[in-house]
Amino acid sequence: MAHDPSEYDIEHPPSADEWLAMDESERLALVTRAHARSRARVGSNAAAHAAFHVIVENRLAAGHTVVVNAYERFRASGVNRHNTVHALASVATQHVLAVLQEQPGFNQEEADRDYEALDPAAFAGNR
Repeated sequence: MAHDPSEYDIEHPPSADEWLAMDESERLALVTRAHARSRARVGSNAAAHAAFHVIVENRLAAGHTVVVNAYERFRASGVNRHNTVHALASVATQHVLAVLQEQPGFNQEEADRDYEALDPAAFAGNR
């Protein structure tokens, strides 16, 4: 993947090494511009939408085992990459919200269990 934000394509995974070498703001710009270019729906907050995409891409690029396994499970079941990223982001969103609602801290073990339990069938309409 080139560092040109216009070349990011959510349906094709970025090079892990190139992705991790980028500054976080560049990653956010890549995702934001890709969504604008494709006219993909981003909800009421495009910045938050992009941030959760980046969280998932970061975990995938870093090779976080449970996230990679969930990703592979979704893709093998026929869910497209964009919706797979959204499914994985749903777990991240749930756990960030828990921290914002005064959970003492981010619980990685609990998040990992939720990634493992994430069911592609729940996203069957998003293939």
